[in-house]
Amino acid sequence: MPETAHLPSELLKSPSFQLERLRRRTRVFVETALMQEGFNLREYWVLTYLVDGDAASQAELGEIIGVDRSDMVRLVDSLEKRKLAKRDKDPNDRRRQIISVTKKGRKAQLVLSPIVQSAEDEALDESTSKQLKHLKKLAKSIIAAEEEGDGVDGDESSDTAPKDDTD
Repeated sequence: MPETAHLPSELLKSPSFQLERLRRRTRVFVETALMQEGFNLREYWVLTYLVDGDAASQAELGEIIGVDRSDMVRLVDSLEKRKLAKRDKDPNDRRRQIISVTKKGRKAQLVLSPIVQSAEDEALDESTSKQLKHLKKLAKSIIAAEEEGDGVDGDESSDTAPKDDTD
């Protein structure tokens, strides 16, 4: 087994570096658990959004989960092929596709949700419940500020953020 590489203290102090490491670790655990059920993380995210928020446009879903249009088409194709979601033309705009969850998709999301929770817990197993509570509170606070526009420079938008090539 390879030795753990020395990490410079400057990186260890960097929130962006630490968050990326946490994201990668959690994603590996969750993706592995979902793969055993025949799903991936993005499919789970879409199903969860649709179960909680009902129907959404394909473009809206892509923006929310950070997937470009062509990948979003393939993602919805996969869910639709398995009868977990369905596409309908927007009656107000024929160019828009409205995605909604099916009964089978709702059932799948109910099965997957505890699997994802368990995998996240396993990925973060060395954390105390108090630390996890603080992490979740911090994440909610940052996301809420972003949604209100407080956490982002007015000249920048999410469209200018670098694309994550690891997904």
